[in-house]
Amino acid sequence: MLIRLPDWEARLHAYLDSVAATPFHWGEHDCALFVGSCVEAMTGIDPAAAYRGRYSNETGARLALRRYGQTTLVATFDEAFGPQVSTSRAHRGDIVQIDETTAGVCMGAFGYFVGDTGLVRHPYADFTRAWSIRFE
Repeated sequence: MLIRLPDWEARLHAYLDSVAATPFHWGEHDCALFVGSCVEAMTGIDPAAAYRGRYSNETGARLALRRYGQTTLVATFDEAFGPQVSTSRAHRGDIVQIDETTAGVCMGAFGYFVGDTGLVRHPYADFTRAWSIRFE
């Protein structure tokens, strides 16, 4: 079970600062690995460890989801993070999606997602799914 560490906020902010200008790159800094790194920063556990170094393009990412995950990103997140919660209940540090393949981390009124030139913000209203990362 993934439980946030007492200093999760500082750890998450430090990670976000470290990748703020890192562009999207399959298998290195894509939405699934970004989410995994955010969760690792908050909990000390990397839910994306099985995927790291296993693909370098979109086709490879899909194959990795079939081999190591639950076929789709949504199903894989359901398995890793538990049942989805209403987007209206998403809090800072929770995992969110804006479409079937784009995932990020909620930071309150917006979420951070990986873009072509680094992290991009999308407003809370764009969230279509959410998963809660538990507190102790």
